[in-house]
Amino acid sequence: MKQAKPAAAAYIVAAGTAFIGIIPFLWVLLSSVKTNSQIRDVNELLPKSITLENFSNVLARSRFPVYFLNSSWVALATTFVCLFFAVLAAYGLTRYKILGAFHIKISVLFTRMFPGVLLSVPYYIIMQRLRLINTHTGLIVIYCSFTLPFALWNIAAFFHQIPWDLEEAAFIDGCNRFTAFVRIILPVARPGIFATGLYCFLAAWDEYMYAGIFINSAAKKTLQVGIRDFIGEYATDWGSLMAAVVIGLIPVLVFFALVQKNLVGGLSAGAVKG
Repeated sequence: MKQAKPAAAAYIVAAGTAFIGIIPFLWVLLSSVKTNSQIRDVNELLPKSITLENFSNVLARSRFPVYFLNSSWVALATTFVCLFFAVLAAYGLTRYKILGAFHIKISVLFTRMFPGVLLSVPYYIIMQRLRLINTHTGLIVIYCSFTLPFALWNIAAFFHQIPWDLEEAAFIDGCNRFTAFVRIILPVARPGIFATGLYCFLAAWDEYMYAGIFINSAAKKTLQVGIRDFIGEYATDWGSLMAAVVIGLIPVLVFFALVQKNLVGGLSAGAVKG
């Protein structure tokens, strides 16, 4: 009984904190199904009538679908490229005797110490010389430059926790270095890879500053930049803006759900399958 009270108090505090954190999302969701007059009415917290006109305006009468596809392509490409190079680099730095491996990782992580605003001018000069201004390829390269260091460190930490015995057992069973890497290391490190992939996707999906600097044509805008179209000079279409935010959250929630599903079961899968 003495332990039940602290546990109950902890649950109450956790539930209260979660409720406070979810209030902004509830406000956005409720605003997306209101008219602009209902949104401005402070007495109508809960809508008396629900409308889907805001979603119709966003999907059928704006460039939002184009922005959505642009962000999806940039975020997925960034995630794939970062995971590909981070997995290979982390495996090499943790499984081979490379002179100065630790200092290499420190040097890579050191690049994350500079603020993004400070790097915007050098990035612009480099992208201009490479003729990557106003291209999604340029955005992907920039996003990889600041997501890859964390991805490398995070995946390397998981590789460090994988015992050599698993690979040695695979070598005895006839596997070579590549097959042991594919059949043993990758499945065991799957939780870390998925968690790192989630970080890379969110970093690319939510990025605003570089997308606003390097993209200057409407057809190539990403979601975070294009959503400004609903904010006018003298008025803001709050209903459509909230509907766009709700739709923009869907890929993040889906991606997180897929990652969450694999985080628990991935740790022991590789050893069992090996």
